[in-house]
Amino acid sequence: MFRFKMPDTTLPITEQAIILRDQFDSFIKSDAISDILSILDTDLNNIREKYDARRQSNGVVRELHDIKKNKAIEKYRYELYPLFTELGFININKPIKKTHSHIIVLGGSYSACHQRTSYVHNIIDDSTLYIDGLACYRPINPVERKNLPHTLTCDSEFGAMTEAFINAFSLESADVHEEFDGDRNINNISNIRTFITERTPKYRIMAAPSAEPDKRRANTADTLKFYMDNTDISVNSTVIAVTDNIYCNRQFIQLVYEMFKANTTFNLDVVGYRCGDNVETADNYKVNQHVQELIATINWINKFNTI
Repeated sequence: MFRFKMPDTTLPITEQAIILRDQFDSFIKSDAISDILSILDTDLNNIREKYDARRQSNGVVRELHDIKKNKAIEKYRYELYPLFTELGFININKPIKKTHSHIIVLGGSYSACHQRTSYVHNIIDDSTLYIDGLACYRPINPVERKNLPHTLTCDSEFGAMTEAFINAFSLESADVHEEFDGDRNINNISNIRTFITERTPKYRIMAAPSAEPDKRRANTADTLKFYMDNTDISVNSTVIAVTDNIYCNRQFIQLVYEMFKANTTFNLDVVGYRCGDNVETADNYKVNQHVQELIATINWINKFNTI
């Protein structure tokens, strides 16, 4: 199974980049990708044009919950599942290291914010200094409100992450400090909400602005740049990001891309929250979403190689 890993951060940054490119190149040239491309009757140069359901003709990025099933892909569900498993889209759910100075929860849907935050209890340790939720002011989609056991008390991803932190870490009575900046375009809004406690670690929720506010909300790369700009991290820091299993390898690339753009590196791991019976199976995984993730991963590898 492919799982991208951070090189030794004491190496010169140019050597670290070579090691990462070798990992990404092995991924691109893997038998698993070759087999997926063959099943889908496409190639590396045309898979995006043929199957990308997120990028619209006007350049605006469609949200994942707005993407419908692709019947042409669905019929290959069972053939594709072991190949996506080999690419690391299913089973990355255990940290590489035992200690983490910084834990970040990557935002997503309402339920994802809560599920990913709850997973943090599995990896927090005595060395943990910060636990941060990275989000944006994306409105909660009506799709996210279905089948919930309670009525939503928040209307944005930032609010969902705040609620998740309060519930997971018993922050109900904590005072908060806000560093808010923005305008009428919610994609431009940034905010850092710090929970004031006498405890260690410190708890913060960060909403990052988008690098393309007229086209999309902040993505993983935007949120990490904002995080790095507002956090003291050294080459010896051990940072672990919690997400959904499907996104681990792609979001790793986005995160290291921002590191190398800033000419700095630190120990990074990305782990999925789905464990045990919660891991997706061949019967219930979202086939089209995995194809979209493959497209995104290939695109980010190409982007990293331009640095």
